[in-house]
Amino acid sequence: MKGDVANITFDGCTWRDGAVLLLLGDAHAAVGSLNIFFTSNTFNDALLSPEGGFPPHTNITISGNRFKVTRVISRSGLDMWSPSCVAMNGLAISSDSAVVLSGNVFQSVGTSSSAIHVRGSALRVSWHSLFAVMGNMFHMDGGSATLIYLEGSFQSSSLDVLNNSAVVIRDNIASRPVDYFMLFSWALRVESWSAVVFQGN
Repeated sequence: MKGDVANITFDGCTWRDGAVLLLLGDAHAAVGSLNIFFTSNTFNDALLSPEGGFPPHTNITISGNRFKVTRVISRSGLDMWSPSCVAMNGLAISSDSAVVLSGNVFQSVGTSSSAIHVRGSALRVSWHSLFAVMGNMFHMDGGSATLIYLEGSFQSSSLDVLNNSAVVIRDNIASRPVDYFMLFSWALRVESWSAVVFQGN
């Protein structure tokens, strides 16, 4: 498939009862561009977990899905200690790539839960790339909730945005009070004409 465009679509699927959809990247995959779409899916006590580096010109669109979590969903190779809808580990978005979560509904009824959790290694966005969370609805019950938890690693940081890249958190709605809208456990590194935009939430 070297030089080709690869399209992968998950549309109208249901994951439930502890299921894990692991999206494992391969930065050296021989494709011209990679487009992955998650649309109109349902995750009931299931986990969506993008991990690792993806090849240049990768676009991952997560749009119009419904997530509901009531308990910790265990995943091999990643120690999850709190309920989460989406768990990312070492996700690297690089070289004209984008990951966009838009128009989704996230619901949690567990304590100390998070909708989007960066666990393990930092989220890294570099070389003209984008990570965006826009226009989502969050219903977080149970107390001590965090919408976007960028935990990362004490050995590096929680978030790296480098080389003309951007992280955009915009026009999201939380239906109930939460402890944190966006929480960084460690350092935030933004360099070389890059930006983090937090607007209209």
